[in-house]
Amino acid sequence: MTQEKTTSIIHLCLDLNIWYSALLADRLDRQGTVTQSLVEIAKQGVCSLGQVQLVISWGMLNRLRLALQRDSSIPQSAIDLYISAIWGYAQLGPACGGPQLSLGGTGIIALLDSEDAHVLETALAGRATVLVTANFEDFISKDTNIIVPRRHAIHFSPAHAFHIAHPYLMMEWIRAGQIPSLA
Repeated sequence: MTQEKTTSIIHLCLDLNIWYSALLADRLDRQGTVTQSLVEIAKQGVCSLGQVQLVISWGMLNRLRLALQRDSSIPQSAIDLYISAIWGYAQLGPACGGPQLSLGGTGIIALLDSEDAHVLETALAGRATVLVTANFEDFISKDTNIIVPRRHAIHFSPAHAFHIAHPYLMMEWIRAGQIPSLA
């Protein structure tokens, strides 16, 4: 697979496990984890690949809120601030990128887990460049071509194609300044 230098806006969809893991790492005073780095890129709206536009949905934010509320060690005020901050990252995005906060998926992608289907549909609706998830296997469907088992796949639909990448692989691409082509 050839590598291409990316010059357009990267539309980045981070699965809920990335947001959750980054917050837990922050609360444990960890620094520089892969998930924290990915969240920081979404926050800043820029990385070595260029400008970054966060792709997320209200449904994803609501599910993240519920997951965080199940963890009794996280105060509700911290959860509310975190969800508001993520909402803000999606709204701010790079110049001319426009907000990428959708209402959610359409229920047309068949995956075993409806939450994963919603995330995949959000990535599709937001025309994501990459969907980053630590639960890689959960996003494999009949429309997915596995490139590297448990690390990289490409999801194809008639309207749009995008990468599904493990967080470590996404960080490798960012460090290299290149995302593989979809061809």
